[in-house]
Amino acid sequence: MEEQKNTEQQEEQEQPQEEMKERVISERVVSEKVLGSSSGVARFGRKVKSQISSRLGGIGLGLLLIIISFVVVWQSEKFEKSADLVADLPVLSVDQAIEQGGLVKVQGNVTSATIKTPKEDKDVLYYNYSREELEMVMVTEYETKVIERDGQDIEQTIEKQVERPEWVTKTDEEKWAEIVLDEKITINPASAKKMLSLTTIYSMEEAEERESIEALLPQGSFIVVGEISNNQISSGEPFIFTNKANEQLVSSLEQGEKTTWWILKILTAVLFGFGLYSLLGPFLLILDAIPVLGNIGKNGLFIVCLLIGIIFTVLSSILIAFWYIILIVLAALAGYLFYTKKQQAT
Repeated sequence: MEEQKNTEQQEEQEQPQEEMKERVISERVVSEKVLGSSSGVARFGRKVKSQISSRLGGIGLGLLLIIISFVVVWQSEKFEKSADLVADLPVLSVDQAIEQGGLVKVQGNVTSATIKTPKEDKDVLYYNYSREELEMVMVTEYETKVIERDGQDIEQTIEKQVERPEWVTKTDEEKWAEIVLDEKITINPASAKKMLSLTTIYSMEEAEERESIEALLPQGSFIVVGEISNNQISSGEPFIFTNKANEQLVSSLEQGEKTTWWILKILTAVLFGFGLYSLLGPFLLILDAIPVLGNIGKNGLFIVCLLIGIIFTVLSSILIAFWYIILIVLAALAGYLFYTKKQQAT
């Protein structure tokens, strides 16, 4: 009897999860478009026409992608980098920062009052409380399919009302205590770049509900990088608030900038490669007509375009980073040619 009771309880617990599955509530055809005859010849003709249109339309897309690649490669060299600046700033005490002014990197302890978290009622400097519930959410989806009717191919657009389980945010609350370092410098961390090691002080996850509270504990010292004015730091280029050590702060900034640099470089090469490949639309039409060798040729051509994209990325990066050196070299070369021509005339 006890085993039977446990089995029934387990089935009751699993039942809500089984009910919360994706299902189609309604489905209807919202539009139809006659494509043409359903004969093999007509279908082949439409396929060829679609390929030609796609390849020729890709030329405009290719030009756009190449233009975007110029913008991205420029950003890869010119995006804001703060790691070197922060590394060069000396770590000051609160008293030293007040005397110095301007952009500072100050380290101190928080001496202002803490706030209480929900649920656990713990003393913290900051918390983020989130609660989500698993609910059945209705979404509208569209799909197209081709059917045959009376010897004609007809493209139908179908609207579906689909209900599926999704996590819905019910509460997303965050709150800061007043931050004062060593009773002298007031900080406004809400507008700062926050590089914090948070502590999870509460976590709960059930079948249809989950909650978590991440908080900043009032322990250890804090580093603030920013402009100090009237014993207050609320802005700066950069403006950073962290509970990491100075070495960890600099390392995190360097790693983040390096990752951004690589992402932008790779994106530049891919955009330029795709753009160049799309520009070759008329030539690709010839390869489309060759059954097996055409696919091999298209794959090889795509690889070549990506390699050209890599070369473009390297050369353009060098040009942007060292444009003044290249300008000096060109000026010197022009001067040398002018001097040589003048000597020959004499």
